[in-house]
This record gives sequence, structure tokens and C-alpha cells, in this order.
Amino acid sequence: MEKKFLSVSSLVMIIFIGVFGFGNVANNFKEVGLSSTTMILIGSLLYFLPLCLIMAEFGSYAKDRTGGIYSWIEIGLGKNMAYFAIWSYFIANIFYLPTLATRVPTYLSFAIYGDANISNTQTALLAAVALIFSLIVGVKFEKKLNSLSSPIGFLSIFTVIIFLLAGVYLYLTGNSSSEITLKSFNIDFSTTSALSNAIGKFSWILFAFGGAEIVGPYVNKVENPEKNFLKGLLFSSGLIALLYILSIISIATFGTQEEFSKISLVNAVIVGYKFMGYKLGIGLWFVKFIGLAYSLITLIALTLWSASLAAVVFSEAPEGTFPTWMTKKDKNGILKNALIFQTVLSFLFIMLTTYGGSKAGELYYKIYDMSTMAFLVPYFCLGASYISFRLKNIKSPFQISKNKYIASLAGILVTIMTLFAFIFAGYNFTIPLNQQFDTLQLYYGGLGCFLFLGFIIKIIKFKNK
Repeated sequence: MEKKFLSVSSLVMIIFIGVFGFGNVANNFKEVGLSSTTMILIGSLLYFLPLCLIMAEFGSYAKDRTGGIYSWIEIGLGKNMAYFAIWSYFIANIFYLPTLATRVPTYLSFAIYGDANISNTQTALLAAVALIFSLIVGVKFEKKLNSLSSPIGFLSIFTVIIFLLAGVYLYLTGNSSSEITLKSFNIDFSTTSALSNAIGKFSWILFAFGGAEIVGPYVNKVENPEKNFLKGLLFSSGLIALLYILSIISIATFGTQEEFSKISLVNAVIVGYKFMGYKLGIGLWFVKFIGLAYSLITLIALTLWSASLAAVVFSEAPEGTFPTWMTKKDKNGILKNALIFQTVLSFLFIMLTTYGGSKAGELYYKIYDMSTMAFLVPYFCLGASYISFRLKNIKSPFQISKNKYIASLAGILVTIMTLFAFIFAGYNFTIPLNQQFDTLQLYYGGLGCFLFLGFIIKIIKFKNK
């Protein structure tokens, strides 16, 4: 039977679904205003583009490996650093999966009622259904994920284009809610406090570029990956950066920064379209359509994230790192037990926050916040791994540059930018340390605790049976 390959467009859609989030658009606008577009542009050039180029070169070199970011870090830094990178990746994303799952019923509520009119119990039950759906697709139809990702990816882009066209219309007709001038895009560095604020906001904006690595486990399913994997990553990086920038400008035409600051992050995704619908006089039916669209988009994103997480963490981990039943693949090469484990864990987290009482909910969200910085560890390790990879003179079919020192600049940029985000997303240099100790303890102490737990798991050495 002739092998079916993933097309470049399928790669682009997988990456787009994994990275682009309208929540990032709404949240960045309400936190920073139009100057967030300038920050997005800087982040795209100095962080996201080099990151995609690094993944393209690693993908070209290790085109037959299924571990994605784990494989790439192991190549340059060895198994120990690769382990701690994927452990951090697991910690960051195992708390993200229930968040994605609970967004599905929230968006579905907008599709049915035109608003977030849903109880906690309904949210928990529908989120459980979403998790079961993602599990079934991941186990039974993993090979058809590209067939699902392509139409859903195009649907996501279609909703963004609608948003952009409406923004252009409102601006040209003089009905924009916000004043849009060249000055609006300036980043305020006028005072020490403004500089610290801008650095902090920029650090959090870098988090919006996470997710492209979910395509890593699919590199062996791409024909001629040294060319097509590169094309998919490069096109995606440009498309995502452009749509982030244009979407933030568009959202400013529908509502002011102050109006959006009163709305929660999850609801802001649909409320942006709600503002747009009322501005254009197309009302509730449009909000319901967008709610339905985002229900489908988020459901497929949940499926892709779950499948990628299992592949990255469990497919190539050294023998004994995890229990054998978690790393075992079925006859189709699917990590069935790992997917079930992730689903059960996500379900328990949702049940804990829904029915465990206020104390249990507070504990969970505190642990969730403690896992925040773990999100950056794999990217830092990936940048460092690439520097080591190139300095060892390892040849890949695709190379950012034949000169190893010029190519290493991509790795240097990624490591520096990741370290920058790691420091300033949690630390404000204008505030005395003793006044932000709780925040520092939460973010950095939390990461330390998780890394220590990972160390304990690593030295246990599970035995094969």
C-alpha cells in the first residue's frame, strides 16, 4: 500500500491550531493596547522565526524520529537534559489540557445562547465528553488527525479573516472604537516604571508563540521533510505573526482597551466577535456561529495537544524512565495507555475544581500557576541544544546557514529570549524583593518543586515486566 504523506498545508494547519489563539489577541490588547503589535513583531523576528528555523533543521536531521522536541534536545544535550525538558513540558501541558477541555463547553454556550450561560456542573460534564472525544480520536483515528486539522485550521483562519475585514470596514468608515495612529504602536519607555511594565508585558507575549512543536511527532509522515517541513514551519511563522498583528489592530476597532479589560480571558475570545456583531448590526446569530466555530477549533486543538504531548514525553524516553505500560505502543504505534493516563488525569483535575470545594479549587489553581515557568524550559533547552548541535559540526539536509557560528545565532536568540521571558515574566525590578516574594516563590519556587519531583522520578528507574 502506498504511504500517504502529510501535505504542507496540513502541517501549516496543525501548527496554526497549536499556536494561534484569539485569546492571546484579546488578552494582549486588553493588557498592553495597540503597542502589543510592536511587541509581537519583535517577538516574531527575534524568537518565533529562529525557533521555527531550529525545529526545521532538527526535523530535517531526525526525520525518522517521533519524539519531536525530546529527540531534538537529546541530539544536542543528551538524554538527561532531554528528560528534564520533556518533564517540564509534561508538567506545563498536563494542566493546559483540562483548561482547553473546559473552554469547549464555554464556547458551545455562546453557540447556543449567545453568551457564557453555563453552570459549573454542565461545564465539567461537557469537558469530560470533550476529553473522551479527544481520547477516541487519538487512539482510533490518529492517522486521520491531518484530515481533521486541515478543515478546522481553515475554519480558524476564516473566522480571523472575517474579523480583519470587519475591522478594516469600521476603520475606513470612521466607526472605530479606538483611535489608531502611529503613536498608538509606540512602546512606553519614558520612565523606569514604564520600562519595567513593558519588559514584563513583552515577556508574557512570548508565551503566545508556544505550540509549534506539536508538529514535531509528524515529521516522519512528511514527504521530503528537509524541504516540506521547512516550508510548513516558515509559512506558519509568517502567517501567525501577521494575523496576530492584524487581529490586534482589528480588535481595537470593535472595543476600547478599557472595555476589554473588564472581560475574562476565555470570554474575551467570543466577546471580541460580540462587539463586532453589534457594531455591524449583525447581532446574536453571528456570535452563535463564532461560538460553534470555536467549539470545533478548540476540540481539535485539544486532540492535537493530547496526542503530541504523549508522543513527546513517552515515545522515546529511555527505558526505565517511566512505567513500561505508559511507554508501550499498540500495533499501530499509538501510545494508547499514555493517552488514557493523560485523559484520566485531566478529568480528575476538572472534577477537583468543580466538586472539591473552594479550598481544592484554590489549591489546583495555585499548582497551575506554579507550573507556568515549566512552559519555557523546553524552549530554552531546544535553543541550547541547537547551539551544541551546530558547534559539533553535525550536518543536516537543511541548514539555517552552512557557517556554524552564524547558524548558532538562532540558538543564541532563542535561549536569550526564553531566559528573558523566564526572568521578567515573574520579576519586576522596580519593586523591592520582599514585596514580591510571594510571586517569586509561586513561579520560581514552583518550578523548583516540579523539577525536584522529576529528579525523584528519574532516579526510581522503573523495571520492565
